[in-house]
Amino acid sequence: MFAIIYLFELWIACMSQPHRQTRARILLTNLRDNAKQLKSYIDQQPMLGVIKADGYGHGATEVAHAITDYVEKYAVAFIDEAIALRGSGIDKPIVILQGVYSTEDWLLCAEQQFEPVIHNAQQIDCLSEITSEANRVNVWLKQDSGMHRLGFFADDVEGAVGQLRAHALINQIVLMTHFAEADNPESPLTAIQLERFYAVLHAVRDKIDGVSVANSAFMLGDDVLDAMGLTKWFRAGIALYGQNPSQADLTDNVELKPTMALEAPVIALRIIQPGETVGYGSRWRAQRESRIATVAIGYADGYPRSLPDGTPMIINGQVGCLVGRISMDMITVDVTDIEGIELGDNVELWGEQLPIQVIADQARTITYELFAQVTRRVPRVYED
Repeated sequence: MFAIIYLFELWIACMSQPHRQTRARILLTNLRDNAKQLKSYIDQQPMLGVIKADGYGHGATEVAHAITDYVEKYAVAFIDEAIALRGSGIDKPIVILQGVYSTEDWLLCAEQQFEPVIHNAQQIDCLSEITSEANRVNVWLKQDSGMHRLGFFADDVEGAVGQLRAHALINQIVLMTHFAEADNPESPLTAIQLERFYAVLHAVRDKIDGVSVANSAFMLGDDVLDAMGLTKWFRAGIALYGQNPSQADLTDNVELKPTMALEAPVIALRIIQPGETVGYGSRWRAQRESRIATVAIGYADGYPRSLPDGTPMIINGQVGCLVGRISMDMITVDVTDIEGIELGDNVELWGEQLPIQVIADQARTITYELFAQVTRRVPRVYED
């Protein structure tokens, strides 16, 4: 009987472990350290941990638990993401960056301690059907100061604040905005947006409870916002995940650490002769006798098909180079000059040895996109 139980438990354990060696290692210790550094940099002022898009591809629940000691609230894009977090046991307040769209959404926010961003008049109109509610709701009122995606224009903010203040459901109001070029310290637009925000802030300061303008880039730049005695909220996004959000050198401020290592095994090795080609479309042609490794990762895993020949990766501490087009499930790598390579050897596509920014530059994209597009068929392996 005991033997049967043991075999059953062993079978369950085997079934729960990913068999695929391709994986994204999530470095929770580094994630926690990044959050700690950011919290220290802003002198322990209140901080939102932005964990939308499944924690930038890292796993929202795991990220939330890892950084919980350093954030007062979390932020996600839409209400379904918040519901999923509540279902996984996350109990801190959650800011909904795209806000609410119905009376039912408002009631859910009251029930679940969600804090919607209010960026248009229709969201406020939905309040008219709610006459009483035991739990009051904190809201974040967004001003469009120049980003021109979401938010009230300056002339409409004071009226919106007044409407919200008049409703019994509303508790605290945080006035927020978002800078289009916070990553560029030389941008004149940031100063223009800040001036527009100040003009509104002076008009409504007695009717609100806090302000928030600082995303990762702005919170690590020059902190020029005078909050006029109000609570100032910082929104930590990409910096949590170890990436410099600014074009400026921030190494004197914080030393951010990588939080994801994308890895895959070598599954084939072959020698090809000069003049032979590799991959779809015969894009790459060998100029010498070359050793080619096939690695078990492709664009269906989120490794960008746009990457050119020569894109680096790390094998046994040495640099191999992408050759040929990226396939759905596989890539081919020139390992002619790498010694001792064998089947099963681990390849780092980005991570601790190879910064993801290098790959983003090669793909002419940003690190945010690379993180977010690692698909769910790549197992996340959490290391603490």
